[in-house]
Parts: sequence; structure tokens; C-alpha cells
Amino acid sequence: MTTTDPAHLPPPVGRPVAVETAPAPRAALRSPAAVRAERRAWLVLCLAFLTFCALVFSVAKFVLDYVSTAQVDQAASVTARRGLVFVVSPGSPDQLLLGDRSELGVGTVVTLDRSTTSAAELQLFDGSSVKLQSGSSLELTRMEIGRFIKQQAALLTQTAGAVRYATLGPIAVDVPNGTVQLAPHSDVTIWLDGDMTQVLVYGGEARLFGANPTPVIIGDRERGTLDAQRLAGGPYERTIVLLSNGNFAQHDDGWQAHDKVSGEQDTSGIRQWVSGPDDLLGSPTTALQIKRDSVKQQHGETGLSHKLDVDVSGFRHLWLRAWVRVDYADLSGGGQLGSEYPMMLQVQMEGPAIGSRPDWSIGFYYANPDRLPVPEKTAEQVPRGEWQPFAVDLMSSEASSQPYRLLGLTVLGQGHSFDARVANIELVGD
Repeated sequence: MTTTDPAHLPPPVGRPVAVETAPAPRAALRSPAAVRAERRAWLVLCLAFLTFCALVFSVAKFVLDYVSTAQVDQAASVTARRGLVFVVSPGSPDQLLLGDRSELGVGTVVTLDRSTTSAAELQLFDGSSVKLQSGSSLELTRMEIGRFIKQQAALLTQTAGAVRYATLGPIAVDVPNGTVQLAPHSDVTIWLDGDMTQVLVYGGEARLFGANPTPVIIGDRERGTLDAQRLAGGPYERTIVLLSNGNFAQHDDGWQAHDKVSGEQDTSGIRQWVSGPDDLLGSPTTALQIKRDSVKQQHGETGLSHKLDVDVSGFRHLWLRAWVRVDYADLSGGGQLGSEYPMMLQVQMEGPAIGSRPDWSIGFYYANPDRLPVPEKTAEQVPRGEWQPFAVDLMSSEASSQPYRLLGLTVLGQGHSFDARVANIELVGD
């Protein structure tokens, strides 16, 4: 007997069929006000979450920025001083003498007067050394190290004169024409020469930032400039030739005759152009011959002078070079006063103190049979009739005798009768 599932039986004929409908959606059963309230709740939750995220980000960024940028101001130590050194403290309009201060804080301005031979040396917080020379002025604009991380910043503002920097860490120096970035372990002189900034690199590297689209890089043994239009130039050779026509290629062009005779009846000296030490220099050169034959055995001077007006305060070396030859002199050594030599080089100059005149000279002679006094620093004995090279660094003298400005150069013979020559005279700043 077969059983049939009632669920599969057809509905009885003539009876209505019940159709099961799906339940209505829940949203359709909620009022519009309830829906709007729910949406507002979700919007508030989203805004609260976004606000929380922004607060977390802001706090994290603030902490990170504070840790990375928090700085502690540092001081500079005064390690040496000489002459009149003035300081202006931050917030004060008064310029006072440095006195016995040993530390200078951020914002202090150091100025060296030129009424005396002055100098000052500072040591920065990182061990870098800064040497100010007569007539210079420097502000300690920014000197700081990181409070939480290892970093440092040093910014100085130089407004006058020449300053030497020996860096252990990086230092930025603002000057009127731009900015000079000094690399670590560099040895650089920054010199404000009129409206020009000279940057002389003796070791390491300096970068010059001016109106140029890119910085100018100055390396060891090189020189760079920032001009009045804030344009950076270089690199150039560090040495600068300061004397024109020192080889007499144009004979006496740029030179003036120098003649003095004590006795009215005595003869004047003569100047003439002869061949120089060609075999020693490897090329033809012109020499100046200075000759005098006295008939009264009285003092006379003959030579040439070259006027100059050159600031040399920023150079570390000032080389005077020449070739000299002495053929005859009737006076023993430099004469009774030790100042009458057949060939002399004289440099007229202003010293570090305004108005000072530590003029320099040297005389050349070949014999001193009378054993007259001959100062070692102002005279040099040379073989008779032979060309001899001579060189001296005028910056190697005592500080008060170093040249600040060159005023002139004279080559001459002094005495009674003499015959001497000079060639290839050079004045070179470095």
C-alpha cells in the first residue's frame, strides 16, 4: 500500500489557496524620524573617530617636532685677546669693553677697534676656533645643540673686517652679500674688503650662497667672492698679484723716479734697463740697473717708487720676492749708520692701528771690511756680481708691525758710489 505525503497532494477542487507572503522589510516598518536619528548617530561617531585620529596625529607630530628641534643655547669662550675689544650684549644698545669676560652668549656682538693693534680669539661650543682681527665685527647669532637628539647649529653674522675660522663642525656665516657655509674641519678666512667679500680656503671647503641659482663651491687653495650684486664668483687661485709691472716689461710704467742728492755739487745717479737673470729664470727678462759715481763722496739716493693703496688685512701671507745683484759699493756694509746699501727694497705701509707706519726695508751688500754694524733683520749679504733670489713674508713679523694697508714700494740704491740691479719684483697676497 502506497502512502502519499499530504504536502504533495493537490488542493481540493473548489477551495481557495492560501499564498504565504514574505515579511515586510524592517526599514519599511520604521518611521522616518528613527532613520534620521540613526544616521545622525553614525555621523557623530565618524566625526568623533576622525577627531580622535587627528588629535593622536597632532600630539605625535608635536612630540616628534619638539624632540627633533628642541635646542639649548650655548656660549662661546674667549681664549685670547689683545688691544681694545668691545662687546654689545643682547638687548643692550651700549658698546662696552670686553674686560675680563670669559664667556659670550647668543646675540653678543664683538667688535675690534683699530685705534690699537687688537685681536680676539673665541672657541665655540663644538671646539671650532674663530679669530677676529683689527677692524672686524662679528655677531654670535645662533649657537645651540639639540636637547634630546645629537644635532647642532651655529650661525654667525660678520659685518666688517677679516675673521679666520677653523671649524670642527659646520658653521654658517652671514655676510652683507650672502651666506658662506663652512664645512666641518675647514680652515677659511672671510674678509669683507670694501663692497666685496673674499673667501680664502686654506683647508676643507666653503659654499657661497648669493643671487646665483646654485651655490659656488670653493675648495682647498682656492678663493671665492661675493660682490655688491650678491653674485658669487670662483673658484679662483687663492693668491693675488698686487704689484703691476714688477718685471719691468713696460720699463718704468707705473713707477716714479726717486732721486736725492745731499751735496749741490755732487752727481745724481742714473737708471737704465739691462738684461735680467735670463739663464736662471729660463726666459728673457728686463732688469733695472741703478748706478752712481759720487765726486764729493756725499750721500745720494737713486731708484724708482710705486704708489699703492691696497688693503691686505685679510691675507695670511704677503710675499715680497725679487732677484737682486750687487756689483759695486764704496761703503763698507751699510755705511756708518747701517742704512746706506747699494740695493734696497722698501715697503711703505699702514699697520693694524690706524695711522701707524711700521715701514719695512732691507739692504743688500757684498762686503763689510770695516766691520760696521749691520742689523740682521734689515740687511742681507750676497755674493758680488751674482743674481740672487730674495723672498720674505711681510706677515711673519710681530703683530703690530704687520701691514694692514700697502702704501707703496721703493727700489733704490743709497750711499756714495754704487752699482746694483733688481728684476722680477713681486708682491703676492695669500
